[in-house]
Amino acid sequence: MSYSKQNVVRGLHIQTKNSQGKFVTVIKGKIFDVAIDLRKNSKTFGKVYSCILSEKNTKSVFVPEGFAHGFQVLEKENYIIYSCTKYREKNNEVTIDIWDKDLNIKWPNKKKIVSKKDKQGISFQKYKEIYL
Repeated sequence: MSYSKQNVVRGLHIQTKNSQGKFVTVIKGKIFDVAIDLRKNSKTFGKVYSCILSEKNTKSVFVPEGFAHGFQVLEKENYIIYSCTKYREKNNEVTIDIWDKDLNIKWPNKKKIVSKKDKQGISFQKYKEIYL
């Protein structure tokens, strides 16, 4: 479970080994949820998917293995639950830059609170060079 305040951005995270599928739902608040297909031979490789998840719309999303995932928090108080198909392996986790121009993600809030770790995300191009 994640508790996040408004404007926090988490991600874009992917595990390069033992990739995780994630089931994401919001039990309080509202988020802009983002997934990027990073499966090497996929027809939709590099495609960005996004949606709004909230306690009001009661939507949930399953992010398959091989996708990077992140979200931006849109309300003051937010509780996000994500169940993963595999345990997190910190040493295999990679963060991709949320501002990467090649991904062109339209984050809804201009103000963003980003962790030190997530600010050090690599470019989409660098991810392809290193991991594919």
